[in-house]
Amino acid sequence: MFFHPRPSPIAAAMYQLRDLGVEAIILHGPSGCCFRTARLLEMDNVRVFTTSLNEDSIIFGGKENLERTLDYVIDKGYKFIGLVGTCASMIIGENLWDYVNYRNTTIVPVEVHSGLGDNTIGAIKVMESALKLGLIDEEEFERQKFLLKKATEVEKKRGMAKREYIKPSYDDDLKEALEVLRDAKKIACVLNAKKETAYLFTHPLIVLNKYFDCVNIANLSTERGLKKIREDAKNILKRFKPDYITGSLDEYPIAGEKAVKILKELDVDVIVVSGVPHALPVEELGKDVIKIAISDGPRTYYPIKELYDYAVIELDAHAKVLGKRDIVRSRFGESLELFIG
Repeated sequence: MFFHPRPSPIAAAMYQLRDLGVEAIILHGPSGCCFRTARLLEMDNVRVFTTSLNEDSIIFGGKENLERTLDYVIDKGYKFIGLVGTCASMIIGENLWDYVNYRNTTIVPVEVHSGLGDNTIGAIKVMESALKLGLIDEEEFERQKFLLKKATEVEKKRGMAKREYIKPSYDDDLKEALEVLRDAKKIACVLNAKKETAYLFTHPLIVLNKYFDCVNIANLSTERGLKKIREDAKNILKRFKPDYITGSLDEYPIAGEKAVKILKELDVDVIVVSGVPHALPVEELGKDVIKIAISDGPRTYYPIKELYDYAVIELDAHAKVLGKRDIVRSRFGESLELFIG
């Protein structure tokens, strides 16, 4: 049981469908369901539609609403469509798999609702549907399932999904971190970012490299992951050159352990970890090196402050990177340029 709001499996399913490459998503439910996620995804060029279930259709069935919406979306020219359940449609027992071959269009049904548990269950259900439809192979499915479960494990043990209530905090250690960096001799810059958020979390590391002697570690492999994941890594590598690669952008739950193994062999006085810093077991590095974490969200400050000497928060990082295909300027990076430059 959680005592603070957590992301929905429906939202996770929608983002995973985006990564799979769908052109449009139909939410089979009330028009207000997952409104913020829908609007954010439209910034990433995914069109989101709703069947607008109301009290009558919830009682008597939503087939008419769904077929009308499918016809509308297909007539607009969309040929690769994600069809996502919601609490309303799943409770009344709508069968989304009945529409897989609707009008000879590729439909990916995802029967999901917010009461399933961890948000990553929604993403796993997308991968199950993709495997069933032959859109991915068994090896990629098992890989995705493993990573999604590891992501949940990291958040529950070390991040925002801890059982106790986490108070939102808009404070951080920006000024103190800047002062520490001013006197640094050798810095290890670690990018351990989740998917497209790397467009923003790479920026402070690029700035650090501009002014300091740095060694760079990053989860920017282009060899694994869905097409969008690999393309995002390629885009970032045009601007940021790591000395060590720890994995791909969807492997952040396990890439942190590889990063720490590398850090143990380096002679640095400051470590800056940007993205998902709590995925690194930095407690294994001891207290001789100063640790600075950069992450996203007002509920992240306290969990990462337990692990790092300084915690810096980039608010709304995810919203800022949607639709982007190049580096996005960060508050920390801009502050560093003003402070050092």
